[in-house]
Amino acid sequence: MSYEFARLEMLVGEEGIKKLNESTLAVFGIGGVGSYAAEALARSAVGNLILVDFDVISESNINRQIHSLDSTIGKSKVAVMSERIKSINPDCNITAVQDIIDEENIDAFFQDKKIDFVLDAIDMMRAKISLIEYCYSKNLNIISSMGFGNKMNPEMIEIENIYNTNTCPLARTLRRILKRKGIKKLPVVYSKETPKVPNKSLRYQQEIKTETFEGKEIPKKISPGSNGFVPPAAGMIMASYVVRKVLEN
Repeated sequence: MSYEFARLEMLVGEEGIKKLNESTLAVFGIGGVGSYAAEALARSAVGNLILVDFDVISESNINRQIHSLDSTIGKSKVAVMSERIKSINPDCNITAVQDIIDEENIDAFFQDKKIDFVLDAIDMMRAKISLIEYCYSKNLNIISSMGFGNKMNPEMIEIENIYNTNTCPLARTLRRILKRKGIKKLPVVYSKETPKVPNKSLRYQQEIKTETFEGKEIPKKISPGSNGFVPPAAGMIMASYVVRKVLEN
């Protein structure tokens, strides 16, 4: 008898473990939120995971991303996360996609895939909106992560419909765009905490950025301050929500 998920089975039963094992979940964005969500799903007997991220691990990721170590700097986020998940749950089927999914390729990405739930932990607005809009139009289950940079209090994180959020600057922008597109609801994990103003002194002004990815221009983002407890807590909350939704079906 295998005991990897025995403690979880005590809570969800044999049928619950079966549902999780047969589910296919896709995590978009394997960063501070997404890496912890993906690992929590792997530790929850999920049988099929799709990991999507174009980026590689950088030194500045180490303080908040679970796969980011001195030894993994420069490596593909999805490749490192896949290897890590295999060491946790060797029976998990993993599809690693190192790409930006946007309006140009999203139809091709979802073609022939049966996905039970999408976890959106993308921090690039264009790709994020493309994913949300696609899932809404196809009636695919999705939960989206809002902004967790410049925040220090994980106890202020909660799950809410996007139109009931407050304080979060990313959620405010997203509400306006989704309303214009006629998207009436979207479950999100967000923080009610007022963001702090990050220190942008001379030490932090020079930031390395990726200019292009396979010919696609990647917009410059203003890097926020972050830590090892707020984004991870958001990722765990997202994973918890999705696991509970899978068990309800």
